[in-house]
Amino acid sequence: GNYKTAKTLFECGIKSRPDHGALWQAYGTMESRRGDFDVARALFAAGIQKCPDHVPLYQAWACLELRGHNYDHARVLIGEALTRDKTEGSGWLVAGKIEEKQGNDGVAGLILRRGLECDPNNAELYRAIAEIEIKKGKIDDARDFLEKGLDVNPLHAPSYHTLAELEARVFNIEGLARLNKRAAKVFNANALASPSSSAAEDVWGKKIRASRPNARLPDGVAALVEEIGGLDLDLEHSLTVMDPESVIEGIHRIEGFSNLS
Repeated sequence: GNYKTAKTLFECGIKSRPDHGALWQAYGTMESRRGDFDVARALFAAGIQKCPDHVPLYQAWACLELRGHNYDHARVLIGEALTRDKTEGSGWLVAGKIEEKQGNDGVAGLILRRGLECDPNNAELYRAIAEIEIKKGKIDDARDFLEKGLDVNPLHAPSYHTLAELEARVFNIEGLARLNKRAAKVFNANALASPSSSAAEDVWGKKIRASRPNARLPDGVAALVEEIGGLDLDLEHSLTVMDPESVIEGIHRIEGFSNLS
């Protein structure tokens, strides 16, 4: 609950390293979770201008717009994220959720399956597809996807939960017993085990590469950035010159404006 301390740390970090995309993303995500959507948008827009190749920024902004039911904006942002890195399963999950929220379950399923082709070891993609199959009453297909997800990631707890609910729904006592045995074996054996160093290095290496700055601003997102800059709070100039202190001052003005509303 130390919001003021976190805010100060983020702002100090941005002033010191304005080219570090993860700082903009984390700061914007914090503001989004607090309900300060205008501030979050401004931070995401500024971060994208400074670090256009930091894919998680697009994903975080897309999630914000999805939460606000701004589906067209969300679709533009997640489309740009997937164009830049189609191997990120989380991007396909967001794209699928956008379509699902609009009642396009068929399109959502196709998107998620395409995501599996690009990120075949993402257990959450298998689970998301399984949930769509459950909606359609295709229990056997859903079970197959969940079990495949557990094969690629035996530690993916949400898949155990979803599969347990599925087996309970169809009164498959034997299936529940097998699942319980499988979960007990995996988690009891691995509860204290650390991930392999090579896997951890791959993950962190990918994050570091994603944070590297690039001078190109994506055309598909430029209109959204311009729209955020169009707020009557002199933020447009801040986003253009990308002086971190000016951006932060603009953020403070947005917060003051929101508090008066």
